[in-house]
Amino acid sequence: MKLSIIIKALRDFCPTFERRVYGLGQYANLPDIGRLDLPAAYVLPAEDEVGEQRSQNDYRQRLKENFYVAVVVENKDYIGQPEFDEFHHVRSEVWKALLGWQPEPYYGGITYAGFEEANSTLEECHYLLKFSVETEISPEDTRQAIELSKLPPLNTIKIKSELQETQICLTNDYGS
Repeated sequence: MKLSIIIKALRDFCPTFERRVYGLGQYANLPDIGRLDLPAAYVLPAEDEVGEQRSQNDYRQRLKENFYVAVVVENKDYIGQPEFDEFHHVRSEVWKALLGWQPEPYYGGITYAGFEEANSTLEECHYLLKFSVETEISPEDTRQAIELSKLPPLNTIKIKSELQETQICLTNDYGS
């Protein structure tokens, strides 16, 4: 899933961030403390969860894509209680922006999977909100589809048995 779609939704539907929503490849790349206007959010990829391949003649596999929204708020009193209240308000905006939304036609609705505190300091409180969205890996996503598209059209099947030889002609119209 493209994180840019999530970033745009958060910028459009979370006024508290004042469009301060960015993407990161991993949490360790979060900008240095004190260099940000707060509150801010960062969208990060998380691990995928996959089901078993369910088809014998093509490819069908459930895929659950996870991502985080790292919310950073200022720690004004160095204790964190007022900041958690602010986080609670911001989380509500994030939920309204994302929950139940289908970011692309072939995805289900986004669901919430919980939050955890992460690397808070005396200056900033960091919270990681985890979200999931499900889709399916289908034949069109595979190498098999590429290989099959290169084959010539199947027009005739020749069946040879010990009794007699039979030829079956396949046509695109029902007249011949």
